[in-house]
Amino acid sequence: MCGTCNGNSSSTADAAAVATNGPTTSNGTHPVQGLPKSSPYQSVQDYLSNVGKYKIIESTLREGEQFVNSFFDTETKIKIARALDSFGVDYIELTNPCSSPQSFEDCKTIANLGLKAKILTHVRCHMDDAKKAIETGVHGVDLVIGTSSYLREFSHGKSMEMIQKTALEVIAYVKSQGVEVRFSSEDSFRSDLVDLLTLYKAVDNAGVNRVGIADTVGGATPRMVYDLVRTLRDIECHFHNDTGCAIANAHSALEAGATHIDTSVLGIGERNGITSLGGLASSLKLLS
Repeated sequence: MCGTCNGNSSSTADAAAVATNGPTTSNGTHPVQGLPKSSPYQSVQDYLSNVGKYKIIESTLREGEQFVNSFFDTETKIKIARALDSFGVDYIELTNPCSSPQSFEDCKTIANLGLKAKILTHVRCHMDDAKKAIETGVHGVDLVIGTSSYLREFSHGKSMEMIQKTALEVIAYVKSQGVEVRFSSEDSFRSDLVDLLTLYKAVDNAGVNRVGIADTVGGATPRMVYDLVRTLRDIECHFHNDTGCAIANAHSALEAGATHIDTSVLGIGERNGITSLGGLASSLKLLS
């Protein structure tokens, strides 16, 4: 005999009703969530939120290749690309074709599979990289350059003025080739906000399809994400999972108006990986 039923059939029926309809209190609220079952007022967040109208940029074949000991041969990459396309992702991002001759050939092969998803490649904001990317036949080029004081000093040594000048030149070239172009800062959350907004205003005026931010070291919190994203437009977000916040940060970004989220299958990627495709999809499905 069930311990909760105590042999009482009406208890069983009541339990079934609760399981079907969810428990409520006398004032019509959920006893756990404490929220009304319905509200005549629209949430303030709804005016900004893109939780119901976002696009997935699937980065298993780019970020996922940076996962420790990972290696995808050409046949495996094709299988992954076809599976992601069948799943319905909007974009598939590939490794920089300048990384190796094999990366270049794989990029060409996948770009010409005739998939419904648009094929992108992630390259440095450098003219040589952009030209190599165009040669592969991809539908879009994702440009990235470090903007934090740490990366400007220890990575490429460029001033913000030089970064902007280079970005505008490369963006103009990519646009002239008739493909999509995204511009993203690297280490966005440790970059100076005025520097970011000045740079993003310039690339926006140059006609990029979208701008991106990256939590490169994985230290951003959902509140930091919300505050930065709400100041920008058509923004793509890339979150690392070092503190376990990648999915929460992605959701916060969508609430703040982000339009594109980078993911990978199982969240694989550099260090602790990035936003998991399955985890994000499940989270958004449950909240829809």
